[in-house]
Amino acid sequence: MKIVAAVLALGLAACASPKAAERAAPTEVEGLVRRRDPSCGPRGEFVMAVASTPVGGRRFSIRTQGVDGAEVASVVTSDEGAFRAILPAGRYCFVDTTEPGVETGCVAVLTFDPSVESIPIVTLPPTPCPG
Repeated sequence: MKIVAAVLALGLAACASPKAAERAAPTEVEGLVRRRDPSCGPRGEFVMAVASTPVGGRRFSIRTQGVDGAEVASVVTSDEGAFRAILPAGRYCFVDTTEPGVETGCVAVLTFDPSVESIPIVTLPPTPCPG
């Protein structure tokens, strides 16, 4: 009976392994970085941001586990805010490293799952309202 259970367990593991390996395999990601547009009220307070604009010409370090995590990719966005990287499914922190020697902290978080979202959009918070 123990042998049958072991063979059954191995058979189930073999069936599950390709799917698990497929999920863990890095995938080429073509995504977009956008910044929510500020919508400022009459006294300069932030009201709501619905629209967004491309974030072009910025360099981002893509890291695991937040700002102090390992860098898995470094990208520069196109004028349209597009980037390309090779990433496994997971949660990533985008750190703006455009200015040499200056890191912004985690400006946006991307939770990437290629089976759900083919073109992920990374959305940065709006710039503050003037005033």
